[in-house]
Amino acid sequence: MIPAGRRLAVPAYFHPAVARDDWVTLAEHAGRLRAVVLNIADGPGAAPEPVLGAAIRAVAERGGTVLGYVDTAYGERSPAAVRADAERYRAWYPVAGLFLDRVVTAADRLVAHGRVVAAARAGAPGTLVANHGTWPAPAYADLADALVTFEGTAAAHAGAPSPAWAYGLPAARFWHLVYDVPADGLAGVLRRAVAGNVATVLATDRAGANPWNGLPSYFTHAIEAWEPHRDAAAR
Repeated sequence: MIPAGRRLAVPAYFHPAVARDDWVTLAEHAGRLRAVVLNIADGPGAAPEPVLGAAIRAVAERGGTVLGYVDTAYGERSPAAVRADAERYRAWYPVAGLFLDRVVTAADRLVAHGRVVAAARAGAPGTLVANHGTWPAPAYADLADALVTFEGTAAAHAGAPSPAWAYGLPAARFWHLVYDVPADGLAGVLRRAVAGNVATVLATDRAGANPWNGLPSYFTHAIEAWEPHRDAAAR
């Protein structure tokens, strides 16, 4: 079960064969995290990998939650394709649910997205997080356990307030993923998350095409900086 309160989440878009130390660090802190999102090949890949399975088990055995990454391609992938990815994760690795990426946001796409969600849940029951990257129509909150409502730079995060409807739901229902955050900008990201009723964040000083290809240089400090707020968001 994903822990309550304010926690960090980690998009782990890096392979343990390349970033072994980062996966060791994730295992060491697994019980203090909301979740680790497994993404090696924009999905589960073509076949199970023993080294990857070992890294995931190390996180799970330390009390961590691992979610398998599935791309929805803004509704362009069929429910059957999404379910196939979900079933491979469930068969190959000890995942506790799924992280759907590139999710649509408009109200008129809600029914179609509901079919994608149903397929994903059928393939891998458990926690489901939808990455919209921005605030979607409010009804999307009924389809997922949590929504990623911001993914972008620290500069953009400063100008992305939460809508009024978000304050009527538990803070643990919302995630923010913020990159290009210098060490002296971390506190500001966390303050804005608190003010915006967002309980799950990751801030990283990495940037570029894939800012999630390793842990931030201040990862341990970020955990410690966020934990004083943890119990305040247990609802």
